[in-house]
Amino acid sequence: MQKKIIALAIAALASGTAFAQSNVTLYGNIDMGWMTRSGHNGKVANMETQNAIGQNASQSYIGFKGSEDLGGGLKAIFDLQYRINPDVNDGMSKAGHQYVGLTGGFGTVVAGYLDGLRYGIYGKYNPFGNYSVGTFTSMTTQYDRAANAIAYISPSFNGFTLILAHATNTQGAEGTMKGVHTVPNAGTGNTGDDRLFSVNLIYNNGPLNIDLDYETTTTVNYPDSRLYVATTGASYDFGPVKISAVYDVIKGDPNSFIGGNTTFAADAFGLGANQSYDRRNWFIGATVPVGSATKLLAAYGKVKDRTLADADASKWSIGARYALSKRTELYTDFAHIRNDKNAAYMMDPGSPLGNGAVGVTGFDFGIKHSF
Repeated sequence: MQKKIIALAIAALASGTAFAQSNVTLYGNIDMGWMTRSGHNGKVANMETQNAIGQNASQSYIGFKGSEDLGGGLKAIFDLQYRINPDVNDGMSKAGHQYVGLTGGFGTVVAGYLDGLRYGIYGKYNPFGNYSVGTFTSMTTQYDRAANAIAYISPSFNGFTLILAHATNTQGAEGTMKGVHTVPNAGTGNTGDDRLFSVNLIYNNGPLNIDLDYETTTTVNYPDSRLYVATTGASYDFGPVKISAVYDVIKGDPNSFIGGNTTFAADAFGLGANQSYDRRNWFIGATVPVGSATKLLAAYGKVKDRTLADADASKWSIGARYALSKRTELYTDFAHIRNDKNAAYMMDPGSPLGNGAVGVTGFDFGIKHSF
């Protein structure tokens, strides 16, 4: 699996208003629908059509959050979220974000298993969010959350919010990295740990939203393993239409994806032992409200691979949302991916949904309910 490109934090905490009550709150989301995927181009081989019933346009989860007033404007806060698959017997075995922290006039500090901010930027500015066949998130390297993380979210100053974050090992307990990174001997300190540093500046002023995010990861005791990511997202709500876009630059040292394991590099990415990584991602989207209950969605994006030849890809998506109430929504989406001859991108409605990647054309419809 490619290296985790994450900035960490829960941006909604910046205001502190989500934790105004002192009791524990139960909340959740349930999504169920129909999805079909098929087709081939580029390096995606011809395959049979797959039809499936499951969660398609959002992650189903259940969570518990709350706060305690400590006096003097200081509060202790927590949130424990668990992902579920309503169509199979998965129970609550998979964690969503999990954290505890403090919030007050100084801002907010949380620690635990935190949502990725770059992942959040993709979801914030793409009309389809991070799920459904329409999402662009699966077209790039993404990890939705990171372990062993701490984040600081500043108060808002004239519309600006600053987020600083760090993870000591993004994929597991410190000193236990396996697979992509080869740990020479178990229990040898932090060798193989994947450390992340990130900074995100957010501007929110009425109809205008802007995100600027920079982050870097490095693998402990592996030279030439640093990965750099710069992401810019913006949107403007004109009323009749909301336009949004993201531009993303990913660059890495020769071992930024492999931790010195050149066999893995050759097999998975076609990279040589001394070959650096360089990719650009971008998309533009539109959300058009029709009356008080309906929204029409559209997006187009492209992956430009500067590492491998003829490995670019593009994706276009259209869809609609119809609100039956404030908490219940019907959805439908259609999308298509065009791969160059060395590209192999497929329809993936979001890896946490557990549906995998199949084909280059997809269609879904269903219902989701939040509580």
